[in-house]
Amino acid sequence: MNAHIPFSTADFALAMRQRQWAESARQFVRCRRVIDETHDVRTFVFSTASGHMFSFSAGQYLILHLTIDGATVTRSYSVSSPPTRPLDLQITVKRVKGGLVSNWLHDNLRPGHDIEIEGPVGRFNFDDLPCEKPLFLSGGSGITPVMSMLRALTDRASGHDIRFIHCARTADDIAFRAELEALAARFSNVNVSFICSQEGSVWQGPKGRIDGPMLLRLAPDLHQRTSYVCGPEPFMQTVRTCVAEIGIAPSQYHEESFGGNSMPLQSAVAGVTRVRFARSGAEHLCAPEETLLDAARNCGLHIPTACQQGICGTCRTVKLSGEVAMDDLGGLSLEEKAAGYVLACCSRPQGTVCLDL
Repeated sequence: MNAHIPFSTADFALAMRQRQWAESARQFVRCRRVIDETHDVRTFVFSTASGHMFSFSAGQYLILHLTIDGATVTRSYSVSSPPTRPLDLQITVKRVKGGLVSNWLHDNLRPGHDIEIEGPVGRFNFDDLPCEKPLFLSGGSGITPVMSMLRALTDRASGHDIRFIHCARTADDIAFRAELEALAARFSNVNVSFICSQEGSVWQGPKGRIDGPMLLRLAPDLHQRTSYVCGPEPFMQTVRTCVAEIGIAPSQYHEESFGGNSMPLQSAVAGVTRVRFARSGAEHLCAPEETLLDAARNCGLHIPTACQQGICGTCRTVKLSGEVAMDDLGGLSLEEKAAGYVLACCSRPQGTVCLDL
């Protein structure tokens, strides 16, 4: 009989590291399950063929690389699952009228299908922006990154004092409603509220659009909390105005911009930078230090890139208007600069910039 060989904690940790997925690299994952969350929202569950574990921070996003009707398309989607469940990775996608990628995912992605992803990436995450009293505030499909944060905290039975406020059109549009109510019932440190903007007499909770008084009613200790905010741009603009008028310190406010980056309050309400894409009609509100390449990716637009250091010139694109701060390390010739080219990987908008894309 073989003698029992003890398996130490260090051995287990080493084994787990060896099984971890190589994050950030472009690679294929397999869809294992599709879950209907609401009438127009679905969660897609992915795993690796090798069984490797995913490693990421709660709140980060994926970049999907898809081929639709023969064209290469990229889109960014926040991860809705928590890093405390590392054997799968989930994104939750709302079907959007006329939305190329969201409709394709709903209509075509099924268990057994493989897709190429990049990431997870993003500065809007709870590891980089921790606090003891978080307010997770979301609108519509913006619930996904803050849901990842809440799930991670409750999976660890964290003692954080948590408030979660979600805004939807109607009760039928609230994704994860049953799970959120169950978490609030199970954990005494978790308080969950829903606001419905278009609900009739059936809905007994808060009604209308969020404003300062409603926000303070649902989170009366707002000044002691750090807010993590995500949602459609009109919702974000409303929240920025509310928290600025209430007098929330910039260090206590973080928002995700189109599934991408954390934006502090002082940049959210003043000195805003934007990138407009002339041919596609897309527009991106930029976080501090975000590049033109980041902006394009967050709008689902593809700019070829290689070195991402301002050297190779692969990402050069034409700037139609506006000013950028560019860390060019030789990627552009004098003639290209004179013609209006900039390097997307190392150019940061100063104010509003328009690109020929």
